[in-house]
Amino acid sequence: MAIPVIYQLLTMVILMVVGVILNKKNFLTEKNAKGLSIVLTRVAVPANMIVLMQRPFSHEILIGFLKTCGGTFLMCSLGAFLFFLIGKAMKMQFPELGLFSGGGVYSNVIFMGQPLIMAMYGEDGLIFCVAVMFTCNVFLFTVCSVLFAIGSDRRKSAGKMLKEAFLNLICISAVIGVFCFVNSISLPTPIYDALQFSANTTVCLSMIYIGSLLAVANIKEIFKDKKVYVFSFVTLIIMPLFTKAVASLFLDGIALSVLVVLMGTPAAAALPSFAEIYGNDEKRASEYVFVSTIFSVITLPLVAQFLCIPA
Repeated sequence: MAIPVIYQLLTMVILMVVGVILNKKNFLTEKNAKGLSIVLTRVAVPANMIVLMQRPFSHEILIGFLKTCGGTFLMCSLGAFLFFLIGKAMKMQFPELGLFSGGGVYSNVIFMGQPLIMAMYGEDGLIFCVAVMFTCNVFLFTVCSVLFAIGSDRRKSAGKMLKEAFLNLICISAVIGVFCFVNSISLPTPIYDALQFSANTTVCLSMIYIGSLLAVANIKEIFKDKKVYVFSFVTLIIMPLFTKAVASLFLDGIALSVLVVLMGTPAAAALPSFAEIYGNDEKRASEYVFVSTIFSVITLPLVAQFLCIPA
């Protein structure tokens, strides 16, 4: 089980190195990287979510999809509470505590999780990956946005949070995908091919984007802070173990394994920019992303080997 994950991670590391080189050579500046992020979140990822749902309808898969959505929201909620308790024990205060709690469950599901699930389970696992991505996106714009904003002057109203949570391209694309799946609607070939071509850029562009973020990190300063180690340990080791223990009460098979793997991915590459929107510490968020991404190369194969069922 670990071998395909290792190969996939090595591929992703190579692409991240490309991003580092492009940044160092000033071909991919911070401004360019933000543009790349927009292309990913507004074109590639939404297209991918629709493409992944283009399959014959199955009542069993639909039930598994809905159960995975519910399980994801539960684990994100429990995970945020766990991070909150650990942060409190480390004497953190808001807004730092909010970033620690929300960032701990805002994992790199979209950019790193999907290619890993594809390597492990193929298309059978990707439909559950869509469920996790959809739910994590809703959790991000609701619970995480509240946590990130506590202690700052950028809080949003409940109405605006709900609007952002559901009226965004990722959620809308997931709804379109599910609608097509439930009604066995096959997209016309030109539309499907256009979405497929866009979706195929997701892994490459996302890893290059992450590499460009890592290139500007102050490595010596980052590795002196014990908080980033605690954050990474809980994110990469405790969360998948915790998910396996809790989610196995209502999920099984590939759906359970997909959720376990995705809850053990590193902090999302978009965490710094999202933290900045709410007036939180963008620099600390970048440190969480950097260290957890580096260590995930070791932890994700272990999670796949010991916590997941074989394909």
